[in-house]
Amino acid sequence: MLKHTSFFIGSFALVVAITLGASQTANPTATPTVPQSDTKDSAQKSAKPKRGPGLRYGIADAPKKTKAIRLAAYNVQNFFDRVDDPKLSGEWDDMKLAITDDRVETLAKVIHRLDADVLILEEVESKEALTWFRDTYLKDMGYVYLESLDAGYYRGIEQSVLSRFPTKNPRVFLDTKLSTASDDDNPEDSKPTAGSQEDASSKVPEDKSKFQRSPLAVDIEFPDGYTLTVYAIHHKAGGEKFNDHREAEAKKIIEFVKEDMAKNPDANVVIVGDFNSTPMSSCRKLYKDAGLLNGYDYRSVADRSKQEKDKSMSDTERDALRDRYTTHESGRPIDYIILSPGFANEIVPGSYFVLSTLHPGDAYDWKKDKPPAGYSSDHYPIAIEFTPEDAKAKDAKAKDTKATDSKAQD
Repeated sequence: MLKHTSFFIGSFALVVAITLGASQTANPTATPTVPQSDTKDSAQKSAKPKRGPGLRYGIADAPKKTKAIRLAAYNVQNFFDRVDDPKLSGEWDDMKLAITDDRVETLAKVIHRLDADVLILEEVESKEALTWFRDTYLKDMGYVYLESLDAGYYRGIEQSVLSRFPTKNPRVFLDTKLSTASDDDNPEDSKPTAGSQEDASSKVPEDKSKFQRSPLAVDIEFPDGYTLTVYAIHHKAGGEKFNDHREAEAKKIIEFVKEDMAKNPDANVVIVGDFNSTPMSSCRKLYKDAGLLNGYDYRSVADRSKQEKDKSMSDTERDALRDRYTTHESGRPIDYIILSPGFANEIVPGSYFVLSTLHPGDAYDWKKDKPPAGYSSDHYPIAIEFTPEDAKAKDAKAKDTKATDSKAQD
């Protein structure tokens, strides 16, 4: 999880907002260099009074549910239960981060507001922790199906799925080998190096040859034989020096998806979670270049229209538009729902949204301050809706494709 880096300033922030769905090349954490022509605007922005706790990003209320299926993702920020895990000690002692009554109750309220049929979570301690949370705070939500597997991360957090529909074949990729660009130049770069995690004081080695947190893949079954494959991800955290690792993770996940699509070109696949990458990053660009679509492109028609007419918007309107789709309290969009072309056919236009939760305020320092009451997470939930109605047509097409290929081989 990327922590609170400098807020986007001046016209650079506007460029990021306008290009949310486009190709990306910027660094996800470094403070951007402000062009000389923008210094006046930057000075005006920095002169604004600091804001206290309150709703800031996303929308205050989730749209009314339709007959479609709502799929959502939420990084719940270090969701550790109150049971001591002996495998986590010293610097990474889980009891130091055990969730408080206020935060667990607030998270539950947010999830009730979200009302997702399929909910992907990041930063959950374990299946046991999630089961306790569901059975204690979400027992009225119909999440009969729950998946959570060890992601191989030294801090002991993983990705999870809560679903109202049957899940099957949960899997992680702990032994999968990655290949980074630097490996080609210097094979020594692929070896673990001490003290290179996002926390500079950490002595934990970083192994660029593996996922920092393995994706969790799950198949979800809907009525009439419709199946959706979910890749719940949480890309490598940290600044620009970790771009190589993030890109290697993205390339491997894209490889998994292409394997799924090779079996069935219309396969329903979604990659969702915390990408730790801004819209202009090279990591995000890899997904776009692979022909995968961005759930953000299914935002409201009104907002799409406003963005197309950006030049006629006031600064206030432009800021508000950007804020509606910001997913992290630092002011960056770093969480995404990425769609296979086949799955994109079922997405409900205008259904993508970011749900607002309490921002801790500009004076808040996550390293030393206790979060205010009613605070849930440093990320905001993202969601989209789809209608799983074409399973028979897709299955028939897939069978026809296999039959044609078989005849061609004969």
